[in-house]
Formats: sequence, C-alpha cells, structure tokens
Amino acid sequence: MTDVQSGRDRLEETMVIAGSGRGERVLAQLASLSPDIDLEDGLYALISTFAEADEDVCIGVCVPQVEGRQLIVRHAPRPSLPRATDAARLFPELDHEAIFPLAFEREATVHVALWQGTEPLPANDLDSLVLAVGALVRRSRFVASLRRDAGEVNSLRDKAVQSDKLAGLGRMAASIVHELNNPLTSIVAYADLLRKRWDVGAIDSVDRDRLARISEAATRVLNFTRELVAYSRPSTADPTLLSLHDVIERAVQFCDHVLESSKVRLELVFGDLPPIRGLHGPLTQVFVNLLTNACQAMECGGVLRVSTSEDAPEGMVEVAVSDEGHGISEEHLEQLFEAYFTTRGEGGGNGLGLNIVRTIVHAHGGSVCARNRSPIGSIFIVRLPIPARS
Repeated sequence: MTDVQSGRDRLEETMVIAGSGRGERVLAQLASLSPDIDLEDGLYALISTFAEADEDVCIGVCVPQVEGRQLIVRHAPRPSLPRATDAARLFPELDHEAIFPLAFEREATVHVALWQGTEPLPANDLDSLVLAVGALVRRSRFVASLRRDAGEVNSLRDKAVQSDKLAGLGRMAASIVHELNNPLTSIVAYADLLRKRWDVGAIDSVDRDRLARISEAATRVLNFTRELVAYSRPSTADPTLLSLHDVIERAVQFCDHVLESSKVRLELVFGDLPPIRGLHGPLTQVFVNLLTNACQAMECGGVLRVSTSEDAPEGMVEVAVSDEGHGISEEHLEQLFEAYFTTRGEGGGNGLGLNIVRTIVHAHGGSVCARNRSPIGSIFIVRLPIPARS
C-alpha cells in the first residue's frame, strides 16, 4: 500500500512503461505524460514507475511554492508512519535517506530511502530520476506561467472591448442628446400646459390624450436610457437565443445622429432569419462599430445598406454592411482587423474598433471579412452560427 494511493484514481491517462532498467522506464514515462498534467499526478507517475514492484524502495519529492503551498509526494510501498510534512525527512521511519537537489529549482528535492539490507540503487538510475523530476517540475511551472499570461491577455482584451464601448458612447453623445431631446420637450410642454389648466379648473377630456402623450414620451426615454445603461456595462450574462434583427435595430438607434449628420441614407433589407445564440451587448457593439465606420467612410453621403440572409447549408446567418465610401486600399485589406491598425491618420481613431469586432464575432463562433465593392465603396460581412435544433 502507498501513501498516495488516492492518486491512482487520477492517473487513467498515464501508463507504466516496461524497460530494462529504472532509469529507462522513468524517462519513457516522462515522455508519455501530457504536457498539461497536474504536477502532483505527474510526480506520482514518475516515482511509482521508478519504484515499480519493489517494496524496498521509498521515493519522495518535495517542491516548494506550488500554488502557494509546499507539495510533497511520497511512494512508500510498506506500511509506514503518517505522511511527513517536514521537507528535511520524508521517510523518518527509515535510518538513512538520501536527498538530491533539482537543478534550476531552488529548494526542490528528490528523496530516496531504502529498507535495511536493500542493495544500493545504481547512480545512473538515480540521475535519470532526478533529471526526469526536474524536467517535469520546470515544464509544469512553464505551463502554469502560460496559463497566467493567457488569463492576463484575456483580461486586457476584455478591458479593450469595454474601453472601445465607452469610447463609442462618447462619440454617440450627440445622438443620445438628440434622441432624448424630443420626448423630453413633449413631456415638459404638456406637463406645463396641464398644470396651468388645472390651476384654472379647465381640465377636459382632451387633456387625457395629452397625459397619454406624456406617458408615451416618458416610456420612450426610460426604454432608451435602460438600453444605454445595459449597453455600457461589461457583459457578464450567459448567451441566450436572440433576434439578430433586434440587435441591428438597436445599433441603428444608437447611431441615429451619426447617420443624420453624415447625410447617409440607411436601407435595411432583412431576410427571414432563425434566432442565434449570443450576447446582446457585444453584438450591438459589433454593428455600432461597423455602422459608424461606414458613415465616416462616406464623407459626401450616400446609401448605407444592411442586409441579412440565411445560409442554411452552412448553418450560418449572414449580415452584409455595404457603403458607398472611398473603399479600402488592397494593401490594407489583410491588416484591417489587426489591433491598432488605422487608415484615418493621427487623431482619426485608435485602431481597435475592427479588431474588437473580430474578437466579439469570433467569440460567438463566427467570422467577419471585408472587401471592396464595384464600382465604389466597401462591404463588411459578418457570419454567425445557427444553434443546433434540439
């Protein structure tokens, strides 16, 4: 019985390699381990392979600073004292214990103890064991650092998405004021009129219609501000089934003033689409960015067309955003979605908008591409998967 018997249940993917010597077996076992195997499981696989079927050999490994703790793995085939927690002696029940430090690993050690009368182990085999354990520990630390780096990259990407969203809200400030101004004007005017009529006792049935208009205008403001707040927040919800047309119309609402000030005429050509699975906020950001870019490309106005269709054989829905602007230089087409790449010159943009569009679309399992139209303009095509029907 071993002190790490429970570890066997976690090692279904490891295999014990037969060979002519302990050293060959342990190195072969190292080569067979998955690169992302848990360090404790991997150490157990190595030392149990080294001491396979030999009840006179006790092997242990001590590795400090693994996820904030000291990791100790022991293989002691004979019944022994309770598991040791002192790195100085992993096998205090035995008289002699050899300790081998790992190269490049400060304070990490391999411990070997033999029951009395057992033949000493060959030095070459011990060297192979120490080499294999050291390689596994270094590999494990490297994989852990890659995971941390990947987590930091994802965190920075999420912050960039949120930053771009807030920057977009800044650009839409005029549109927001314009959207709120009309219903607020109606609310103030009708409320003031009704107050004056109340003061003179002149309220009549016509005023009921005025109250309805106040309620309608206030509801419009409330709905718009709720959508604006929801859009500005970081997305933490789980994907749900949604209408892509609702998402596009919401983006159009946010870009209303941009469209008006650019003298752009918008055409929406909606096909018959099934629901898709996604997040309202990020997908709205995709089309806000594409619509805003298209308006900026049409300095002299023109027609901005958004069309949707279903590619049933491919299991995708497709949204095409086409403009009548100056088009895209062929040399820039391949770089268009790279971070910080922009063709607008100094002060014209941070070069993150289209990169974030691609990031969000890819996160939804889709794709986005751009090409020039003939004779003028460009077209951006967003493809998103249709969820499997259960």
